Amino acid sequence: MSSPTKGPAMVLGPEDGDSYWQPGPHHGYMTVKLSPRNHPSNQFSMGIQVMPPGCHVRAHGHARNDEVLFIYAGSGRCVIDGETHAIEPGSTVVLGRYVEHSIHNDGPDDMKFFWVFTPPGLEHVVEHAGRRRTPREAPPEKFERPADIARILEKAGYATPEEIRASKKA
Repeated sequence: MSSPTKGPAMVLGPEDGDSYWQPGPHHGYMTVKLSPRNHPSNQFSMGIQVMPPGCHVRAHGHARNDEVLFIYAGSGRCVIDGETHAIEPGSTVVLGRYVEHSIHNDGPDDMKFFWVFTPPGLEHVVEHAGRRRTPREAPPEKFERPADIARILEKAGYATPEEIRASKKA
């Protein structure tokens, strides 16, 4: 009988992780807390997102990934396959593959949520679309997504609009 292999254990502080300012329309920042880069599992990545009032994550879906969001500050709505749902602290949003979704901060304060992405991939979008952030620095001037965003999204496992439409017909 072989000995069991002990898994990793980590404690990450509030500002630990790779953090990046994000382009429009969601602005704010995302911090990747765990990914295959700093954790031996290749099963998931996870982090947090902070989105200012009036901003949103544009509608999109994932071809190869499932996503879970847990809202812990702020309020607004998520639109899932055309249906609007109110979200507030304590709300959990579960998003399977090819589910079109967007997140909107309609409240007066920053919306903050924890995300888990399985298998990993979102961390590549966060890094390649964003600008490196250091703790407590002032936000940069608003900026737009890079010109090669379609390639970045494809590499990370995002579904094309055509794939999302086709999945609704299946």
